[in-house]
Amino acid sequence: MSDVARRAGVHAATVSRALRDDPRITAGQRRKIRRVAAELGYRTNPLVAALMSARRAGRQPAYRATFACLTRYPPELALKFRRDYGELLAGAAARALAQGYRVEEFNTHDPALSPRRLTEILLSRNIHGLIIAPLHSVRETLELDWTQFGAVGVGYSLKGVTVQRVAHDHFNGYQLAVRHARAAGRRRPGLVLQRRVHEKVERRWVAAALLAQADQPARDRVPPLLLDSPDAGKFAAWFERHRPDVILGLDLPLLLAWLRGLGRAVPRDVAVVSLDRRSSDRGIAGVRQDYAKLGASAVDLLVGMTHRNERGLPAQASTLLTEGAWQDGRTLTGKR
Repeated sequence: MSDVARRAGVHAATVSRALRDDPRITAGQRRKIRRVAAELGYRTNPLVAALMSARRAGRQPAYRATFACLTRYPPELALKFRRDYGELLAGAAARALAQGYRVEEFNTHDPALSPRRLTEILLSRNIHGLIIAPLHSVRETLELDWTQFGAVGVGYSLKGVTVQRVAHDHFNGYQLAVRHARAAGRRRPGLVLQRRVHEKVERRWVAAALLAQADQPARDRVPPLLLDSPDAGKFAAWFERHRPDVILGLDLPLLLAWLRGLGRAVPRDVAVVSLDRRSSDRGIAGVRQDYAKLGASAVDLLVGMTHRNERGLPAQASTLLTEGAWQDGRTLTGKR
């Protein structure tokens, strides 16, 4: 916020008020500050935002209880997990803090945390609410005495356990990406995914792609490419055969490198759109899944379950879907 203030030539408090649409700041000044914030890549820190919101309300919520966020990743993937899901954890912690709760992470990859031991630790700390972060593979699961806990899973990777869930609306996200691609003049979208991810999102992106193709002329239909592992050769063969004019997928640095290897310029020859655009993806066009909102939504569900003293797995689970937001980028329009 201080960086934005220096660039805009105003006080940091003015930036804070402008980003909250405070009417004491003129509309022109608010527009200028938002433009500078966007140029600098400013993002609100959800933990600080929750704390300041509580302070502005003139009260600090009394501590009520602690929720556990169960993750699973080996130590060598800790940085990757934080990069991928740090906003999810921060969003959950911020929403919990604003309501008088805390969130504590437990990495279940630790071999010392057997299902029985983990259950004992959670109960000894009087933790009865669980947030299950996305697992790396759909072949993983968690074994606990679920009768002791209320639980909310994030995404679809936890299989074999009937928990309430919050998830990004992948189907809607694909449709949003295609609408923007078509508005930019692209008519032959091609979807590229690793099969592991395809299964992890329960095939929703491919389902959306096939439905979108039903409204296209046959000459513009490009079959999705599903890879068992990163494979530049298979990508090249698919690309040369079907000639998509925009590629939708994940792992954008890899896709961009493959296209450079084929001598294709982005976006002149082919555009590229991310279905999971992160805040660090400068210049990349795509759909932001808003992990902070997913974390906050998981906490909201869990708070309600806690108030109703709901524990154990439901007979019929429900899933709350959150829509993503579009972010323009030079990989589609050529504009920074």
